[in-house]
Amino acid sequence: MLPEWKQICSKKISPVYLIIGTEDYIINETKQLLIDNILDGDEVEFNYANLDLEEMPIEVVVQEAESMPFFGDKRLVMANNPIFLTSEKSKNKVEHDTAKLEAYLNEPVDYSVLCFVARVEKLDERKKLTKLLKKTATIIEAKRPNENELKKWIEAKLHENNIQMSQAAINRLMELTSGQLTTAMNELQKLMLYSFETKEITIQVVESLVVRSLEQNIFLLLDKMIAMDIGGALRIYYDLLKQKEEPIKILALISSQFRLLNQLKLLEQQGYSQQQVASKLKVHPFRVKLASKQAKNFSEIELNQALKRLAEIDYEMKTGFGDKEQKLEWFLFELQDNRQKSL
Repeated sequence: MLPEWKQICSKKISPVYLIIGTEDYIINETKQLLIDNILDGDEVEFNYANLDLEEMPIEVVVQEAESMPFFGDKRLVMANNPIFLTSEKSKNKVEHDTAKLEAYLNEPVDYSVLCFVARVEKLDERKKLTKLLKKTATIIEAKRPNENELKKWIEAKLHENNIQMSQAAINRLMELTSGQLTTAMNELQKLMLYSFETKEITIQVVESLVVRSLEQNIFLLLDKMIAMDIGGALRIYYDLLKQKEEPIKILALISSQFRLLNQLKLLEQQGYSQQQVASKLKVHPFRVKLASKQAKNFSEIELNQALKRLAEIDYEMKTGFGDKEQKLEWFLFELQDNRQKSL
């Protein structure tokens, strides 16, 4: 649990909060914790405002915060999308009187809690208002966790619900959800409900219940090719077609994975660590970790040949040359054949 969450749960509530980051799980859990610990039951209807700063000016938000609570002791005002605090340009032409907010931050009322939710990586630190908000608000970072942090999130939720789960099962859950906190926690909730009576989540339960994303299926497909299991690779491919996935979309994801393997191999040869590769390529570190294992099974020549062939298939698909579904099928056979020759 985040230290800020512990403070909220112990009723040590700040007058102003700033949630910053793109991790939905942390954002949504923080919102719910604030609601549960500030408002009682029916008070939500009268003393809770959830406002979008892309649709209304900041002075309306300040006015809501300054309004006295109705049938309760506190008001809670959520102010979403404060784009005027970033370097991004707003899509809408809403004018904000930021002087109103500045005055409020200098003297917030004691009967309201104002929470800004900025679904961005960072605010514009050059702005005076940003500096003031970060100085006066309790900041909760909704950032993507690294592998160890994600494992701690999962273990904490398991402990909270008194459910056992082996490290192998936890690792498999992390792999199948590509190291994404929100996805992992959603799937974990489903696993815990399924294992309510046994109080144990096995790796078999993870394998059978966790929904694989299209990206994860592509990763598994390549794993099958590396293991020289053409039958397994084709089964995954046919399942994707049955799920009405477009061959062009499947091709794009296969190409993306091969590009990652190629870039990863080149950067590792130059001495880059996996963390540095993730930062340079702007991909999730967990995805880099898994891709590194796959990259070891291909030579640079094999990767370049595969990328060239994928580019040719992409052109053929988009120009209507031949059967789209069959082209990817043949690519898998060609890839298998090339791998056998290289061994």
